[in-house]
Amino acid sequence: MDNNKIGKFIAILRQEKGLTQKQLGEKLYVTDKAVSKWERGYSLPDISLLNHMAEILGVGVVDILSGEKNSNNNIDVEKEINAIKKDIFQKNRKRIKKMMYVIIILVLLLIYICFRNVKLGYNLQSVYYSHSNRNINIGIVKTSFMIENNDRSFAYKNLRNSNIVENEIKNYLKTLKYSTCNDTVYYYDEKDDFSIIEYSVSNHIFYSTISYEIVDYDYCEKGILEKYSNMLGGLGRIHSLKGGKMPKDANWNKFIEVTFIDVVDYSSIPYKLEAKMEVLYIEKNSEGKYIVQVLEDSEGFYEIKNNKLYYYRTKILEKSKNLDIPEVSSFEIKNKKLLLNDNYLSAYEEKIELK
Repeated sequence: MDNNKIGKFIAILRQEKGLTQKQLGEKLYVTDKAVSKWERGYSLPDISLLNHMAEILGVGVVDILSGEKNSNNNIDVEKEINAIKKDIFQKNRKRIKKMMYVIIILVLLLIYICFRNVKLGYNLQSVYYSHSNRNINIGIVKTSFMIENNDRSFAYKNLRNSNIVENEIKNYLKTLKYSTCNDTVYYYDEKDDFSIIEYSVSNHIFYSTISYEIVDYDYCEKGILEKYSNMLGGLGRIHSLKGGKMPKDANWNKFIEVTFIDVVDYSSIPYKLEAKMEVLYIEKNSEGKYIVQVLEDSEGFYEIKNNKLYYYRTKILEKSKNLDIPEVSSFEIKNKKLLLNDNYLSAYEEKIELK
């Protein structure tokens, strides 16, 4: 059946009757857009409309189906109608399939959106902690997958919203010991003896990524001492300028001796990091006698942040009147040496580097 031929035939008959597409549509109780589709060959009239259409246009049903007047009356009308029915059935079937696909996609999307915002909680899961060769229990948000273990860190993914996931992680962290040191928060698991020193949740289009960084011990009480010891070449030691010794050259007449001592007070928890600093100016007079002047004798405490050691003076035991001693001094830590920033001793020594 030639859709284009039938459509052009309907258009000619309509025009011969002096009808517009809208008027013909009103007589057949369809829209003018439906009539336009027939005439352009995009679709065929419904079978139920053929008899009425034939009466309006003054032709027979066979004429419409053949696309011409006075067509062969021997045409098998029933066969043609069955062909139209089959065509309509197939087109409707395709439309239904497309609609079903759209509905399925929308339902799955709705389920996914709902799932993204469902609170499911967390489980304690045993994972292998390769850094200290043992198993530990950490809080894994439910429905997470692809757990990755890399020395001190663990990472996994979850299909739910990052805000929901982060709230569930916070509920887990509330079960751990809350500790703060160096203006940073840590979480200590007393049972398995490890600390979570950092966690993060990053949001992607379809999933969230959760990561933990873990260290052994209570980081604020023990682990941080290990870190400081590695940075300073040991704790409870003396850091001095020129080794704290007088020059071997017999012709010297003056030199400065700087000594910084870090001390750990283990009697309190968290441990106190205390320090002492002594600066001596030694001069040899014309008679060969040593004159020792105390430029600074102080004590206080220290902390390390961003690879810098900060010394906070709490008490000045003795000082030179000619020296302006700051309340806080900072040292760059390089190769286990301390290099004084903002050198307040520059009048005596251009560079203060304690070994």
